[in-house]
Amino acid sequence: MIDSYVQFNEKLSYAILKPMREGMGVELESVNVDYHDQPVSFQYQMWRLRPNSVCLPQKNKLLEYSACTEAASQFFRETCQTLQQKPIRAALYSNYKRLYCNAAASYQPVVAKVRRSEPMDETTAQRQQCSMLTIKAARTRKNIDIYERDKACEGDS
Repeated sequence: MIDSYVQFNEKLSYAILKPMREGMGVELESVNVDYHDQPVSFQYQMWRLRPNSVCLPQKNKLLEYSACTEAASQFFRETCQTLQQKPIRAALYSNYKRLYCNAAASYQPVVAKVRRSEPMDETTAQRQQCSMLTIKAARTRKNIDIYERDKACEGDS
């Protein structure tokens, strides 16, 4: 009997305090959306975006991560604009507006593009080789590495 009373009391307390907790935003919230066929995920707490959480599942795949962060940035801007243009009378409206508009203003996406590199001319290739061998010779201090550096850097003064 006492156990059921304690459980009832806990559930009642949770139900009573839930609107206050939601309004304050104390709990860590996770959001997953499909924005223009791009999965975007992020977390927020206290109605503030946690920037390091944006697109976390894609973080190890640079091009996917870049596409996701760019989509997230656009999603934040578009959501902010929508909330500003079409205000609604809802309990948490101003909190969501603050969340998305702050995210739109402050979040910086990771931009990575792949393109073909320009072919190097002979002088650029020689300078690059000289730089790499200079670092190697400084690190190892071996005579052979110093000799190779000097040979590669002959005309590079």
